Amino acid sequence: MLFKQILPCAAAAALLSLTSMSAVADKPEDWGDHRLVPRIDGSEIITYRYTEYDRVSLTFGPREDGEYPDEREFEGEHTQLTYRLPNTAISTLQVKRAYHQGLEQAGFKIEFAGSGRDDLGRRFHRFDTFGRSRPSGLSVHDLGWPRSRSERDMRFLAASHEEENVYVNVLMYNNRRDDGQPTMRVDVVEVPEEETTLAMAAPEPPEEQPTERDEILAAHDREDLSAEDIEAGIVAEGRVAVRDILFEFDSAEIIDESADALATIADVLDENAELELLIVGHTDNVGDFEYNLNLSVERAQAVAAWLEERHEIDGNRLQPAGAGMMAPVATNRTEDGREQNRRVELVER
Repeated sequence: MLFKQILPCAAAAALLSLTSMSAVADKPEDWGDHRLVPRIDGSEIITYRYTEYDRVSLTFGPREDGEYPDEREFEGEHTQLTYRLPNTAISTLQVKRAYHQGLEQAGFKIEFAGSGRDDLGRRFHRFDTFGRSRPSGLSVHDLGWPRSRSERDMRFLAASHEEENVYVNVLMYNNRRDDGQPTMRVDVVEVPEEETTLAMAAPEPPEEQPTERDEILAAHDREDLSAEDIEAGIVAEGRVAVRDILFEFDSAEIIDESADALATIADVLDENAELELLIVGHTDNVGDFEYNLNLSVERAQAVAAWLEERHEIDGNRLQPAGAGMMAPVATNRTEDGREQNRRVELVER
């Protein structure tokens, strides 16, 4: 067998290959090995998880009386992979020897090695790190953990790389759901020289809504919708938001600089004699529900009155209504979002 012929001569250099991975990868095609830990040539990754900084427990000894007395806790980068070797003719003993040699050649010291229940203890694979979340979507059943009777084929290595401050657990077993294909669960923790801390930013006070007329005008980003824009919106969606109609703070009084937008609406109505509109006022969520609902109605009424009185639009073609805070189009957590929510919509009726 090719595998047996390679083992004695070229050792792990021919059996294992090194690739590197330094960024989080969400898609299987982007998964890769840890930069220091080799893998068996021909094996494929079936699960991958990378965490930039975490507290991880690894074991450096067997399971005894349901406990792991040689468990150690590390903090650092955690790379967790599951490999499958699609060759049932290869035994887990061969896999273990290949990893043993490959890790040593990569500069690791093997701190513990064991095989089967006698060395590892009953149900050794129940160690928490081995059974954690499987980001590829595989369930614990898909991983094919051994049953008690097959634990004799389970192998394990624990290794450390003092120079790089990297620690490894490799669990090897025959996957009982893939015709016994050798499967390797590899956990690597890389401890940084200095503890990683997140930078703290100074607190930012909440954005305040402009209240003075000059502030309202300065903060507003004009859209300058044309009559064609308004007609197109009504034809396409049955409604259009006109954001250039501005009001005094907490008031239904229209600011004079809204005159151009209102004149454009009047032009649309003049050019479309059959068009009838709901004029719907919308507010942000500052204040209670009833207050905002009433304010939105009053603002819609003010728009209808402006069109009737200054542009001689028949009031029967205009129906004021208010939605208050009930139909936001953006988040109310920022002033930019709140400004988008403070609007007048023209809805064809």
